[in-house]
Amino acid sequence: MSNRSLLSVLPVAEWPLPPGDRLPCALLLVTADGLVHSANATACAWFDGRTHAMTPLVRFLRLCGHDTRVGEIDAFMEGMRRTGEMRELRLALCRHTGERFSALLMGMPLIDPSGLYLGFDTMVLDLSRWQDREALVPYTHAEGLQAQLETRTRSNAMAMRDIDAFTQILSHDLRVPLRHARGYLRLMREHVATANDPLQAEYTQSALGAVDGMKGVIDAVLDFARLSRMPLDVQFVPLGPLVRGVLGHLGHHAHAPTVDWRIDGRWPGVRGDPRLLAQAFSHLLDNALKFTRGLERPVIEVGWRDGADGVRVIHVHDNGVGFDRRASDKLFMLFHRQHHPLEFEGLGTGLALTRRIIERHGGAIRCESSPGQGCRMNFTLPGDLASGAA
Repeated sequence: MSNRSLLSVLPVAEWPLPPGDRLPCALLLVTADGLVHSANATACAWFDGRTHAMTPLVRFLRLCGHDTRVGEIDAFMEGMRRTGEMRELRLALCRHTGERFSALLMGMPLIDPSGLYLGFDTMVLDLSRWQDREALVPYTHAEGLQAQLETRTRSNAMAMRDIDAFTQILSHDLRVPLRHARGYLRLMREHVATANDPLQAEYTQSALGAVDGMKGVIDAVLDFARLSRMPLDVQFVPLGPLVRGVLGHLGHHAHAPTVDWRIDGRWPGVRGDPRLLAQAFSHLLDNALKFTRGLERPVIEVGWRDGADGVRVIHVHDNGVGFDRRASDKLFMLFHRQHHPLEFEGLGTGLALTRRIIERHGGAIRCESSPGQGCRMNFTLPGDLASGAA
C-alpha cells in the first residue's frame, strides 16, 4: 500500500512520521488545513519543534500573523490544493537561534485515489549552505540587491583604506623632503645675497617658489581627500547670516569695495553642514571677485529660488571674464585652470572642493559662461520645509 493510500484510510493522528531524520534538510508532513503533523529531526533542530503537535505551518516556521511571508505560504498551500501539482517557494526564514537563511520550500500534494486532497509533504532546503547555490536557483531580487550592497561596501572599504594610505604618504613622506629642500634653498638664498650674483639669486628664488607651489598642491590634495571622508554635521542652516558672514570675510580683497553687490534681502534655511557650506560660498564668491578684477563696473549677484521637491536653487552671477563653455566639463576638476596663472593666481582647487561639498549635501552644481560675458554658477541644496526666510 502506498503512503498516500495509507494516509487516506488512517486518522490524521495515526499518520506515519516522515523518513530521513538524518538528512541535512527539513522534512514536514502537513495536513490539508495547514497543520504540521510531524517533522524530521532536522526540522525540529532548525525551528525548535518542541511545540505541541498539529502546530500551524506558519507558526512552526516562526512567522507571525502580520508577516507578509504568511500570505506567501498561504498562497503556496492553496496552489497545491487547487492544482494538485508540486510547487516551490523561495523566502527568507529564521532559525530559533536567530540565524537568518534563504530557504526553498518544495511541496508535493498528497491526494488519495478518490481525488481527496489530504495535505502535502514538503522539503525545506537551506540554500545558503550550497556552494553553488546560484546554479541551483537564482537569487531573489532582495537577495541580489543585498549582495550588490555588500560588494559595494567592501569596495568602498578598500577605497577608503587606499585613501588613508595615500593621505599618509602626502602628509608625511612627501612633506619631509620638501621641508629639507626649502631649508637648503633658504640657506642658498642667504649665501648668494652676499655673493652679489643676481642670476644665482633669481634661480634660487624660482626654486623656492616651485617648492612652495608643490607644498600648496599637497595641501590641496589633502584637503580634497579629507573632505571626502569627514562626517557632515547636518543641521538647520539659515543662509542669510551665512552669506553675510562670508561677505564680511571677503573684505580683505582690495577689489571688493569697488564691486556692485546685488544680494537677495531674504534667504531660506537649508539642511547641511554650516562650516562646509560657508567654505563653498567662500570659494564661489572669491572666484567671482577674482575674475571681475580690472572691470570698470564689476557686478556680482547672489540669489536663490525654490526648486522642485523642496530644494533651493542658488546662483552666483558675475560679469567677469568668463570662459569657453566647451571646456565646462573640466571646470570642476582638481587643479584645472581656465586661465593662465600669470593672469589669475590660484591652484585651480576651489571649484573642485565646492562641487564635492555640494554633492555630499545631495545637491548638484553647474556653470553657464561665455568669454567676456561673465559666469553664472547654479547649485542646489536640500531645503528645510519648516524654515522661513531670513
